[in-house]
Amino acid sequence: MSLRRALRRLFNNWPIKLAALLTALLLWYQLREVEPVTERVIERPLEVVGLGPDRKAVGLPSNVVVRLRGTSRVVGRLSPRAVVAFIDLSEVKSGNFTVPVSVRVPSGISLVDVTPAEISSRIERIAAAVVPVEVFSPGAAVLFSPSSAEVRGAESLVDKARSAVGVDVRASGKARLLPLDERGKPIEGLEINPQEAHITFQGPELTRKEVDLLLMPAPRSFRPVEVKAPDKVVIVGPAAKLRKILSLRAEADWRVGEYDAVLRLRLPEGVDTVGAVVAHLKVEPAKPLQ
Repeated sequence: MSLRRALRRLFNNWPIKLAALLTALLLWYQLREVEPVTERVIERPLEVVGLGPDRKAVGLPSNVVVRLRGTSRVVGRLSPRAVVAFIDLSEVKSGNFTVPVSVRVPSGISLVDVTPAEISSRIERIAAAVVPVEVFSPGAAVLFSPSSAEVRGAESLVDKARSAVGVDVRASGKARLLPLDERGKPIEGLEINPQEAHITFQGPELTRKEVDLLLMPAPRSFRPVEVKAPDKVVIVGPAAKLRKILSLRAEADWRVGEYDAVLRLRLPEGVDTVGAVVAHLKVEPAKPLQ
């Protein structure tokens, strides 16, 4: 094709072609004005890839802050779940490490920055231990199951675990367990199995109280020679009932001889002693009146 023929084709119907070009430029400009570029900041959980089942990274932040850029329409429709923040530890074998935070975003979205931009932490061996379970219910005494739970995670965290504690605040019959250290503070980053304890019995909260003990006198047909009885006794029961008890009366089975007698106490319903109350008695027949 000659140059003259090519120019003739290029400039053929040039008013129409020029109008089409101007129209395209106008549409492009209008789209820019209608959909301005904007930024959006979201918080995303930090995921870890490249670790084997026997290792765990400790001291990691749970979330990172991601700043994104795009048109208003695309950014406004963006689901946070489509943004994935992660660190790759496949090249880290053990000990301390510093790696950058990577972010995967959908097409049409650009990453401005991520905070923090890099993570410094360490890798530890996975360990496990069995700890006792404790369950509390406000204003009530409870029996529960199981009596122990397994905690699993980084070795340094497992070594701190002393118990698994749950509180049944809503009286639902179950309580979520949390691993606690020796100071009673929750330990984050540990898995616990089972995750819940189930309450098998729930009753009034019981308290203890020490009160005076008064031994009733022997019948007139007996003469106590020696009486060794406690002057105080520990009782247990609902707090409302214990507040009203200042002292208790006790009765013994009187007979001639030297023996240990289990005392009978006059206790309100729902109140009991901590263990048996025993007195050592030495009794003789009463001398007849002259």
